[in-house]
Amino acid sequence: MHTLVLAMKTLAELTGGRLNPYMEQQFKDYAGNLLAEHNRKMLIPSEERWLGVVNFAESELGKKVPISDPHYRGHLGTWVRTFYPQLGVGVARRRHRQETRLVNGVQQPIYVYACHEPTVAARLTKAIEEFFAHPSPSAVLKQAGAFSKKAVVTA
Repeated sequence: MHTLVLAMKTLAELTGGRLNPYMEQQFKDYAGNLLAEHNRKMLIPSEERWLGVVNFAESELGKKVPISDPHYRGHLGTWVRTFYPQLGVGVARRRHRQETRLVNGVQQPIYVYACHEPTVAARLTKAIEEFFAHPSPSAVLKQAGAFSKKAVVTA
């Protein structure tokens, strides 16, 4: 870990503090994985799986979510937040949380959902299927007022 920190400092000095966002994310992920591996052995095993909407659509449902077109990533997350707000609440357990992730080359806060909970996975699946079945999701979102304020990305 110490060697990684020194390498990051050296790289930052060489580039004048302007690291490529993907490289910066890679360093953060690598450091996080090192810490996680060390701590994993000390923790009780967990079956929790927290995924963003796009990650869930692509990895669990085999959908291809493009960066741009009528069925693009940002609209998918907005669709879920607009038409499935119950996914963001839970009295007994938290069903979503925000994390900072790399989205289209920029670190952004996104919602991740408790995909290990069958009800959450089922509702996400329903929302995603509805989104892709609709011919013009952006028009429906606009009509619902989903774009009236700055939304958090759910990639």
